[in-house]
Amino acid sequence: MPSTRFIWPALVLVTFLFWAIPLFQPNVTIHWDLTDVTYPTQKYFADSVHAGRLPYWTPFLYSGMPFLSDPQTGAWYPLHWPFFVVGITPRSLFWELGLHSFLALAGAFLLARKLFGDPVAAAIAAMFYAWGGFFAAHSSQLGMFEAATLLPWLLWASRLERRSWLLTGIIAGLIILAGNFDTALYCFLALAFFMIASRCWKQAGMLAVATPVIGFCLSAVVLLPWLEIAKYAAHHVTSPAASLRPIHLAAVMSADYFGLISGNYRGPEEIRQFYLYGGLLLLPLAIAGLMRKLQMASILALIVPGLWYAFGPAAGFARVLHMLPAFRDAHAPIEIWFVPALGFALAAGSGAAWAAEKMGQKRLPFILMVIIAADLWHFNMYKSPLVYASSITFEDLYAKRQENFEARIREVKQQPLYRLWMSNPSIAIGPLDGPLIARTEVSWGAGLLELNRYAEYARAVASNPRLLHGLSANYLVDPRGRLEVNPSALPRVSVPPRITSGAYAELAALDPSQGSVVEGLTRNVIQQQPSELTVTGYREDFYQIRYSAPAEMLIRIAVPYAPGWTASVDGAPTAVLPVDYALSGVMVPAGQHQLMLQFRPEHFLLGAGLSIAAAIGIGVLFLV
Repeated sequence: MPSTRFIWPALVLVTFLFWAIPLFQPNVTIHWDLTDVTYPTQKYFADSVHAGRLPYWTPFLYSGMPFLSDPQTGAWYPLHWPFFVVGITPRSLFWELGLHSFLALAGAFLLARKLFGDPVAAAIAAMFYAWGGFFAAHSSQLGMFEAATLLPWLLWASRLERRSWLLTGIIAGLIILAGNFDTALYCFLALAFFMIASRCWKQAGMLAVATPVIGFCLSAVVLLPWLEIAKYAAHHVTSPAASLRPIHLAAVMSADYFGLISGNYRGPEEIRQFYLYGGLLLLPLAIAGLMRKLQMASILALIVPGLWYAFGPAAGFARVLHMLPAFRDAHAPIEIWFVPALGFALAAGSGAAWAAEKMGQKRLPFILMVIIAADLWHFNMYKSPLVYASSITFEDLYAKRQENFEARIREVKQQPLYRLWMSNPSIAIGPLDGPLIARTEVSWGAGLLELNRYAEYARAVASNPRLLHGLSANYLVDPRGRLEVNPSALPRVSVPPRITSGAYAELAALDPSQGSVVEGLTRNVIQQQPSELTVTGYREDFYQIRYSAPAEMLIRIAVPYAPGWTASVDGAPTAVLPVDYALSGVMVPAGQHQLMLQFRPEHFLLGAGLSIAAAIGIGVLFLV
């Protein structure tokens, strides 16, 4: 067996070489979701932590959203924290990708060596997986990328002789903390089939109990706030167009099958989902590996269910899984591709070892390594338009646009409680979630959690523009980033002249300047205007309001309604109500009082406590 002395330094070195262009060249930049969503999200969170606060709620997207309740922020994923501490820059995201590319390489190597015992075959399998088309295609979707890199580690841990249950649970928790729940579900589905294929029923039973318990406790800081808000989040519908078709498998061996590399794209609408290139030698070597029949059950346990699910609802398996609550929002079956890709990579590694053995050529695996690395680097890094934008800097592509837009609205931001509305957000004004970085209160956003009621309210604006006034959108932004004052916008905090019972159906005809609808109200009420209604304190997740009312009345606050908002009048708790279907309101008593609203996820502290306790418990178990 070849020496493994230099394996780990070699894996580090080849990772640097593979990622050299985005890591070190000055004229390349992040793009797509990394720019529009991930960079603003990570920078906003890191800057908030550096300022000594946790952003439970942010007013800078969607007129307000529960930031820390959204797992997609990746706020508690441990491997993000070194970058948060140092400070987030566009270039640092490439380093996050490079780090996880190394983890994919190392994890696949460990798994393949565990299965086959041959480090050279394991290295070939690792290259096919870590540098395959899935990671090139999804390099702009960081949470998905990160979770998929941990799949080989999850499967490797499940085959260990000692403390398998503990390590598998830890890695399961890390996969959840990475923030892409669909990818996490696919990882756990792969683990289930992988363990069934192993036929180690005692170990499988222990993992079936320990993995979800440890994984849940370790990631409770993310899961509990998410479970609190999940039913209020906008949901996606499974798209048949996001399913694999047999003809698409040609893209596994042809990088330009859909014309992406040549610039004449003619494939499915979402190009990232269908870039599958795994290398010219992947399938021939994988077929050879399957013919070898070494660990074939484990390999097929990844390939067959993964492909079956990827073919979408029409193939049956996805339709059955989507009946389960956990899979109900998994809207793109093709995104499970990394699971069969790992199976093909393992088979190809085994096939390379078999070919070398049959041909009696000890150098053949090393020659194959060079060919595979050159092939995958050329198409999945150097030529691919998916990983980075070339011949341009972040400043030229995005930052200058945002700076120009911020210059136009500088005076607006000096005003208290302003809000900008844009019906069709465009990168003409910078990254779509750039308002997080600039601390600009806007009604739009991209990628992060949008509350369902707010999304429906925003869509209703198209047929009833008066709803904009109720949203307190006092400035309208055109596609070129020019501002128009909305003189009819109501104040952020107001008292509707009339309140009636109603919900979504009333939005079509609602005029917020004339009244509001409140769900469950038993009678219509004409309201007298207060002699005083003043916002005396305001932070991102906090309002302090002084009022003087002649009678009991409803105060309407133009922030999206969500669980986690609490209210008190002179310190006495009172309920926060859904007003105008999507916004918030509080019934307050007559007289002169002080109303306070604050957003705190009810289960955040419990989740954080469970995660901390789990981390301490894991540390103790490793010490004993």
